[in-house]
Amino acid sequence: MILDIHTHLPPAAQWPLFLEHCRDCGITLAVVSSLGSWARYPDADDIRRANDEARCMAETAQGMVLWFAYINPQNDNALTELDRALADGACGVKLWVSLKDPATGSLARVLPILAEAERRRVPVLIHTYQRTDANLEGEVTVAEFADLARQFPTLTMIAAHSGGNWRQCLGLLRDLPNTVVDICGGYPETGMVEALVADLGVERVLYGSDALGRSFVSQVAKVTLSSLSTADQERILWENSARLLKLTPGQVSAAQMTAAGLPATPRLALPAFAEDHFCFAGSWPFRPSPAPTPADLDCALAAVGIARAYVADAGSVYALDVLAANRAFLAAASGRPRLAPLAAMVPYAPNWRAVLEESRGRAVGGVVYPYLHNWRLDDPRWRPFFEACAAAGFPLWINTAISDGRFRHRGVVWRDVSTDELLAWMQAAPANDYVVQGAGFGQIKAALERCPQARRVRFEISKLTDTSTVLPALVRQHGWDRLVLGSEFPFRDLRQVRQAAGVLCGAVV
Repeated sequence: MILDIHTHLPPAAQWPLFLEHCRDCGITLAVVSSLGSWARYPDADDIRRANDEARCMAETAQGMVLWFAYINPQNDNALTELDRALADGACGVKLWVSLKDPATGSLARVLPILAEAERRRVPVLIHTYQRTDANLEGEVTVAEFADLARQFPTLTMIAAHSGGNWRQCLGLLRDLPNTVVDICGGYPETGMVEALVADLGVERVLYGSDALGRSFVSQVAKVTLSSLSTADQERILWENSARLLKLTPGQVSAAQMTAAGLPATPRLALPAFAEDHFCFAGSWPFRPSPAPTPADLDCALAAVGIARAYVADAGSVYALDVLAANRAFLAAASGRPRLAPLAAMVPYAPNWRAVLEESRGRAVGGVVYPYLHNWRLDDPRWRPFFEACAAAGFPLWINTAISDGRFRHRGVVWRDVSTDELLAWMQAAPANDYVVQGAGFGQIKAALERCPQARRVRFEISKLTDTSTVLPALVRQHGWDRLVLGSEFPFRDLRQVRQAAGVLCGAVV
């Protein structure tokens, strides 16, 4: 059983699909909140409509949905609306980014809401975020959340998203036993759940998805693919939240009966996925890897059934001497049966021709980083580079995103690759084999629809598994021909994308 403590209300027409997605991922019960129009400071009418929608969904879901009351503390009627929502069946409170007075930044108006929730003994879920760039107006950090929690020691407060940049949450809540965290949102990064459990104890970590913003299956993987024991996984997936919400056996049974009676999900044919096109050996400067050497990675790939991985070297990404870095990596990868090594390529480096010449015959292709290295794919200055690679029959992997730039190291400059830039490059790229890494749904959809002639440009699917509907939609329209598996290892578990694709397409793998 799984209880999802943090979801958002879909449009009414999608309520049945929402429940089916829950069922497919083993989620018996979901807690929803509606953010109405998603205005950052919604007015009283917006809030009332949002709560009425959440109540209506819960009433029609036959036990599979509970709901939290959404409140804007800056509204004069905030306490009245909270009282109304609790009377209508809300089992907790949701606060998003309107906690601070927009004029002064004061948190004073949230205090009466927290005091009333403490008096009524209902939990409060607060959106917490720590961005590398500026937070949204009204958004609170985990440190500010902790300051609030100290003022209400008997109120259970949930730090949603564990602050987003969860590493900067560590150590802030240890001395506040009335606080818990949920793990929702973001991509399923390895190590997150283990670190939070080590910091807070397993009883203070809750599973949540942030659906519809994220797929249920990608968020469940944070727990099920962790190194935690089965018993600890069960605590996170449902026991902790069930205790917090005071669920009865009757509520659980009703939800289970409803889930069992939902219609089956249509199945889509699934490729074998024996190759991985988005994988790194070595260690990044800002995070360790569970497979720090090519030999370690070769063993890890064997353990999960990947026959061949097109592998880049993490240590070469920021290398100043790319020739030397490639030599070391290619030597270490030599003779590893599952590793197809990619040479790091830097189109703006004056010696790129020397790098290409030395890499031919030793690497199966090259990898370029317009995202990490801050250059535009469609800049005509790099056309000679692409032409030379094509003439040499040297395939290229194009990295357009990795990890989550919202929480990047401040010392790193990353540059988003736009859809227009990607399409312009595709339309002008010389004939060669290309795999685009890290592209999102909008980019891939536009590329498949507007550049159908670029048959030799394929896209790995890691980001498509992070939301529930986009991968099946693309496959139904375009098939699998231009889609390939990419694990984004070590940022994700090697198994995660393949498992998620299977669940989203109706086939358990």
